[in-house]
This record gives sequence, C-alpha cells and structure tokens, in this order.
Amino acid sequence: MDSKERHGIIVIKILILAFICKLSLAITFYELNAIAFCEQASKRYYSLFDNLSAETYATTNEEDFATLYNRVATVKGISRDILQISREAKEFNKTLIQDADLRRALDRLSYVGGLFVLGDEYFESVLISMNALKSLSTDKDIKPYQAEVDANVQNIAPIAYYPDIQKIYESSSDAKELQYYWMMWREKNAIWAAVNLQNIIDAIRNAAKLMDRTPLDFYYNAYESPEILVQMDQIMLELKPAYLQLHAYIRHELASKYNHEELRDTGPIPDHLFQQVLAQTWKENSVIEEHFSFRDLPSYDRLVEGLSSQKLIFHAQGFYRSLGFADLKEDFTQNRLKEVGAAEASADCRANIFDMTPNVRMQYCPNIDFRNFMQMHSHLGRIHYAVEKHKLPSYFFQAYGLEYAVGEAVTLAASTPKHLQTLGLARDLKYSEETLRNRHIRMAIHTFLNIPLFYVHTKVINEMLQGNVKLDGVNRLYWKLMQEYVGVEPPMDRGESCLDLPYKFYLDLETNHQTLKFVSEILGYQLYEAFCQLTNGQTPLHNCNFYGNSKVGNALRSMMSLGSSKPYHEILNEILPHNPSINAHSLLVYYQPIIDWLKNFNSKNKVHIGWNDTKRKIM
Repeated sequence: MDSKERHGIIVIKILILAFICKLSLAITFYELNAIAFCEQASKRYYSLFDNLSAETYATTNEEDFATLYNRVATVKGISRDILQISREAKEFNKTLIQDADLRRALDRLSYVGGLFVLGDEYFESVLISMNALKSLSTDKDIKPYQAEVDANVQNIAPIAYYPDIQKIYESSSDAKELQYYWMMWREKNAIWAAVNLQNIIDAIRNAAKLMDRTPLDFYYNAYESPEILVQMDQIMLELKPAYLQLHAYIRHELASKYNHEELRDTGPIPDHLFQQVLAQTWKENSVIEEHFSFRDLPSYDRLVEGLSSQKLIFHAQGFYRSLGFADLKEDFTQNRLKEVGAAEASADCRANIFDMTPNVRMQYCPNIDFRNFMQMHSHLGRIHYAVEKHKLPSYFFQAYGLEYAVGEAVTLAASTPKHLQTLGLARDLKYSEETLRNRHIRMAIHTFLNIPLFYVHTKVINEMLQGNVKLDGVNRLYWKLMQEYVGVEPPMDRGESCLDLPYKFYLDLETNHQTLKFVSEILGYQLYEAFCQLTNGQTPLHNCNFYGNSKVGNALRSMMSLGSSKPYHEILNEILPHNPSINAHSLLVYYQPIIDWLKNFNSKNKVHIGWNDTKRKIM
C-alpha cells in the first residue's frame, strides 16, 4: 500500500469519524430539545390540571344553567390545551433519544390527553354516557315488591337500587323478594345500560386509534403495560383453593337458610343470594349467623358515635402523623377540603379526590359511621402520596395506582382491635378468640367474594375493547366467566335481550376502576405484611398494627416520593425487595386461620367442594 492509498484511507476514516461526531452532536441537540419540551410541558400540565380540578371541585348540583355552561366552556378550553401537550410529545422520534428516562417522559406526556383526544365528542356524548351509567343505581324507577305481589297495596313510590334495594338485600329473608329486585333492576336498565356501555367502549377504542395505540395499551397506560393482566390470571389460580372452601361453606349455609330447590348442593350459587351474602357481610341476619353471631361483635358504629366528620379526619390523620408524616397544610384544610354536596351525601356516598397535581383537593362524605372512618384512612393516603411526590415533574407524578394499595394497607392496620384500643375508641371492649374469628371471617367474605368479581368485570371489558365480543354476546360471556371464576349463576333463564352486569361494573368504567380495585386489594395485603415485618413481625398478621413505627413511615415516604419515576417493579422493590410483583401470598397468610376453619367445617359436614355447570339457559 503506497502513501497515497494510506492517506486516502486516513481521510476516509476522518470523514467517517466527523460524520459520527456530527450525528452524535445532532442527537444531543435533539435530546436537549426534548428535555426542554418536557420541562415546559410539565409546568403547563400542572397549571392546566390545577385549573381543571379547581373547576370540578367548585361545581355543585345547585348551580344554574348559565354557571354550568360557563364551567363547561372553561373545561373545554383546558382540555384542548392538555391535548396539545399529548400531540407535541407524540411528534418526537423516541428512536433518536438514548436516555431511557427521557423516552419514558415523552411516552407519559403523549398519554395525558386521554379521552380529550375525542374533542367535542367527549363533552357531547361520552360524558353524558358516564353520568347516565352512574345514575343507574340512584334512579327511583323500580316498582316495590309489595305492590307487585299485593294488588291492594297502592300509592307506593318507586324505589332505587341505592339506597332502597340495597337496604332490602341487607335485611330481607325472602328469596323471592330478592329475586324480584334482581330481575326488575336489570329489566328496567338493560337498554339504557347497553347503549351507554357501548358508547364508552367505542370512545376508548376510538381514542386509542387516534393516539396510535392498541385499546389495551391505551386502557392500561397507568401501568405502562397490559402485562398486569398476566399477573391477575396467576393470582386467581393462587386464590382458587381457598375460594373453593369459602364458596362451599356459603352455599351450604344458604341452603340451610333458604331451603329451596334452586340452590343445588353441587351447583353454582344463584346471583341474588350471592349478592345478599356480600350486602350482609357486616349486618345482622347474615348467612353465617349460626356460627358467627353479629351481636357478638362490638358495635363498630358506636365507637365513632358523637364524633364530627372533622374529628374522623383528625383521627385518621393521627395515624399518618404517628408514622412521621407532616400535618395537613392549612391551605389544604381551609381551601381544598370540604364536604360533598347535599345531593351526594347518601349512605353510599363516595369521596371525590382530585390528585392529578400536588395541589390536591378533596370532597369528603359527612357520614358518621365506622365504614367512613376507615375509608378516611385510605383517602388521606392519597393526599399524603400527592404531597410526598410534589417535587416530581408531571410526567412522573402518577404512581401506578399504588396510592390505593397504601390506603388499603393503612386501613387494615387502623381497623385492628389493637389499634382501636390504642386510640381509646375501644378501650372497654374485650376481644375473645371467637370475636376475633367473627371479625376475621367477615373480612374474608368481603375480600374473597369481591376479588373474583373485579377480575370477571376486567375480563369482560378487555374482550369488548379488543373487539372479541359484541354487545349481543356480552351477557353470555359474563355468565360463562361468573360460573368459571365465581361459581355463580343467574336466578333464572336469561334471554337474548338481557344485560345482567351489576351496577358496580359501570362505576368509573373509563378509568379502569375494576383493575385498580383488584390490584389495590391484593397489593394492599402485600404492603401490610411488609410493614408488619418492619415492626419485628407482629403475630398474628391479622392483628398487626404498625401505628407509630418510624421505619414504616420512612419506607412509605421513600416509595411515595418516587411516583412513577422508575418502572413499576422497581418502585415495588422499595417495599417488597424479595418479590416485587403482585401475588396472593400475603392475603392467604392473613386469612390462613379462617381458611383452616373452613376446611375443618367442610370436612366435618361433608360439604361438597366446587360446582357443576349451571342448568340455567343463557341465550
């Protein structure tokens, strides 16, 4: 090789190196541009969502048309600006960005528009459908049973599912009455529910298409992947042996209570009776009354009798204060905390929490009962979660729904007899082994019976989103899944026009509420066990109270401060270093004494375990 050739090769190498350097420099400038965009987008996001939550927080049912119209106009303007952030983020070519966190930031920002991507359709159609589905349980349009069976009964006003029919399910021992209301509520609402359900499913699918996402990627964006569904499948397998024991016991007790032919010893449980079991979990005259008398429990509502709703908040905040959390800021308690409107303050009242930004707002229920007291612990978990991650940019502010699981864990500790005695609310109460088991099995019924329902609801929604089932096939799919996973059947044959989804299926459908409930329920027990291990492993697990433990508080605040700045499993690793994935182990440990009792009872009484196929015809 002569000197000219060597010189030529050197020149080529220099040119290639220069090109690479230039390309690297270009990528660096591109990334710097992306970083600048993310910083500005984060500020815009916080400002816009602060305005949005302020408008929603200020809205009341008593406002006149002009005020509401102006609010909607304001929200429309905000939604257009939020959507613009999504569009700008989507324009970046993430393949040119080397930094993984920056790619995640752009990806998160591309989702913030959500259903706003539908434009005016969201406000003129989708919002109407959401509100229509929420009103299914409160519309007073059901003819009372007494008027149906007795022609002499006249002038009885129609009733609603909530609170009227729910109270009947809590108190009635007439299986025909329960079946009547089960059937009538569904007949009355089938068409209205079907139209609005399909409208929301179509809206989610259309929004996903406009954002170049699959429907499941769009719907599960809070978890950054639909992979959570695989873990849910595994959890159902883990829970099945224990669930079979509880199902068998409940079916055995229902047969004893109602003693009618439709409840087969080896078949699924009719849904109207299954729903009553859930409704009566913490009520008198429940199906477990023979072995677990409600009167042997302390009167939990009496523990908080005489307290104001502000005092309930004070006591709940005291739990977090004991862990080392700061007091609620005066700006929050004075300007961003209030009771829900009078129209919403029912027995089934639900708090409204606006925690999309650090300036969190909350409308709480004024009800003075033990249930609301425990829920307040969960609500304040969301408040503190928002405060602890206040330094994060908006694109890492959301926390995979972990704030709900934290609330579940704190509520488990706050409801223990040990904690109630510590507070002085149950100072004079004595908890025998029988009383503790009574409380424990009622908790088990609530937990084990609800989790499969959340799972079935999630499966139905997923099949609809993927286009695997059309509306006329939803009912068949629903009952197929209910039989397979829950061991429940319809009370009677079901025709082609039926849509038997319960009212809870429709709650916050657009926000993936069913998956959130499933995951937070399971994960809440995992966090609870992990926190209890930090208290030197208090036993038994179901009476562990980590109140006042600074190690728990430090671990919690560390996890909270991360938001979603790391992938899901890495965040969980902060609390669950040995197994940072959701599983049923902790829940099963928590309820092992009850599972053992059920196994012993079923064995002694030769109770059939499992169920055969339903004999009901489902068209």
